[in-house]
Amino acid sequence: MFSIDNSQYLRSGFTLGKGSKLFQDIERDIIKIVFWERRVTQSQLVAATKIPQQTVSRLLKGLTQAKVLRQTEEMIPNPKGKPGFGIELNPEYAYTFGVSILLDAIGVAVMDFAGNVIATKLREMDDMSIAHVLETTQTLVSELTDECKLDESRALGMGVGISGFFSSMDGKMNTHHMLEEWSQVDIVQIVSSHFTLPTWVVNDGTGAAAGEGVTGVGRQYKNFVYLFVSSAFGGGVVNNAEVLRGSYGNAGELGDMLPTKIYAHPNLELLKRILKKNGVNFSSIYNLHEEFDPDWPGVEEWIFKVQDSFDLVATCCSALLDAEAIILGGHIPKELAEMVIPRIDVYAQFRRGAKRPMPKIVVSGVDKHPVSIGAATIPLRELCL
Repeated sequence: MFSIDNSQYLRSGFTLGKGSKLFQDIERDIIKIVFWERRVTQSQLVAATKIPQQTVSRLLKGLTQAKVLRQTEEMIPNPKGKPGFGIELNPEYAYTFGVSILLDAIGVAVMDFAGNVIATKLREMDDMSIAHVLETTQTLVSELTDECKLDESRALGMGVGISGFFSSMDGKMNTHHMLEEWSQVDIVQIVSSHFTLPTWVVNDGTGAAAGEGVTGVGRQYKNFVYLFVSSAFGGGVVNNAEVLRGSYGNAGELGDMLPTKIYAHPNLELLKRILKKNGVNFSSIYNLHEEFDPDWPGVEEWIFKVQDSFDLVATCCSALLDAEAIILGGHIPKELAEMVIPRIDVYAQFRRGAKRPMPKIVVSGVDKHPVSIGAATIPLRELCL
């Protein structure tokens, strides 16, 4: 499911560390701290890693010479000693691609080594066959490579987010019925062979959660649950800044908490049907952020129908995971999410006049292309973090 072909790194010019790793474990320890803190000093790295100062100094010199890290001109204050020069990741060291295979569209995102989104593209399609998806993705990747003037030798890998669940430990997925050709095939092999890049595949909700933890409000929280509201309903879980995948890669299948004959699934297809019944049409869920009007007739009906579903899922996530935050994201418009959140009731028993600490419920910070942006973070997480 998350295998890589190391020979791709040799062709793209990256130097592998010992074994099959791009960086040695001790180097990854440093890169990880710099990534999440954004800018640190050498003394802060010594304190955080517990690695001897001389070793940290040697590693920083090597990583700087390799242009993985760079030193800033800015001096950072040190409460316990002299200020030090800032150390940060070099965003130009490498970049990653993220691909979202949606039910009726393909999205591609490019992310630099520091986790910044460089650019995104999305194309809606009627034909989601493997051949057509690969052809369209290749076109979008080529367009982004040219427009952003990317050095092809610096491509670190490709993440793919797709709707479905992993059916076993062999990495094959039972995909949505609208992605029939993608079901029970080796997606990693198909994509990595076409693009000659190391490839990882995740569920779309898991991918979106991974992206929220890097580029959205999720970066503020070590532990959060991400509610993925799109054509279908799912989600992802981030624990201690790591994406929780579970035994088979299916952690975060929040839709399975909701028996369909009892609870309405809070998805945008239901919203689309209700709005259409009330004489309102929108072009697609991918443009809904720009087109949404909170005064549309039918919006309140959708919220009423799905309110109990949100209550149940949020209560279960709070009780089971004790998360800091529950983030409402996916393709749901920000205005609609802000209407829903105050109505979500997370149940918890009172004891001695108080509840246990409750999670904050907040709107996602990734407005557009959450799956492709999230998928682009997967190579960084796997190889560097």
